[in-house]
Amino acid sequence: MIRLAFLLFTLTFHCLPAFAHPDSLKLRRGPETISHTGTIGVSISNFSIAGITPFDHLMFTGYIANQLGAYAEFALYNGPRPIKIYFGYNEWNLNPFFDKILYEPAPYTSYRFVRQYVQASRNFNEPGALRFRKGYRIADAAATTEYRIGHHCFTGGLGASLTWGKSYYLEQRYFNTSWNSFMYVMREEREIYVGIFLPVRYDLLFIRDRFGIGVQGSARKYFGLQSLQIDYGVHLAVNLFPPH
Repeated sequence: MIRLAFLLFTLTFHCLPAFAHPDSLKLRRGPETISHTGTIGVSISNFSIAGITPFDHLMFTGYIANQLGAYAEFALYNGPRPIKIYFGYNEWNLNPFFDKILYEPAPYTSYRFVRQYVQASRNFNEPGALRFRKGYRIADAAATTEYRIGHHCFTGGLGASLTWGKSYYLEQRYFNTSWNSFMYVMREEREIYVGIFLPVRYDLLFIRDRFGIGVQGSARKYFGLQSLQIDYGVHLAVNLFPPH
C-alpha cells in the first residue's frame, strides 16, 4: 500500500506541470488584458430628449446624423480589468450635408421650429418656457473600464459632462391668419449646464487590434434641465501605443 501511494504521488508530481500548462488547461475563457494603452475615435450619432422628443431622427434614413463627435481614451492600469480615462467632444449638427431637414434659415417665428430644434420642456406653450435648444456642444470626461473576450470589447463608465449652446424661450404665441398656423416669438439666450455622463460602447477589433468599429450609447442628465438626453450611434476607433 505504501509503495502504491508513493507511485501515485510520483506520477502526479511528474504529470501536474503538463496539465497545468495554459494550452492543456482550457476549462473556460476569461477576460483578456487589453492590447493597447490609448484610443482615439470619431462618431456619428442621434439623440432623444427623454420624455419630450421620440427617437424619430433615425440614422441612415432621412437624417444622416444629428450629432458629430470625437473621443480619446487612455489606460491608467493595463490589466484584465483596466482603469481608463475618457475625454469626448460632441456637437449638435447644423450642417445641411449631414442633416437634410435644415433648409430654412433662422425661423424666429416659424412653425417649423418643431422640426429644426430640439424641444426642451414639457410646458411647451406657456410664456417663459424653455421651448427649444439649438447648436449645443458637449464636453465629457469619465472613468471607464473594459471587458474583452477575443476580438469583442465592451466598455462602460461614469463621469461628468459640460454642455453649452443657444436656448430659445417663448415670449408670445399667436395665430397668423395669413399663414393659417400658430407663430412663436422667441427670446434667444446662450446657456451652459453641468451634468452626469454614463457612456457604454462595443468594439469589434481587427488588424491585430489596431482598429475598432462598433456602436455606442450614452445618457446625460444636466442640473437645471428637467430632461435626460439619450444618445445612440456608431464609431470608428484607432488603438495607439501597443505594448512591446
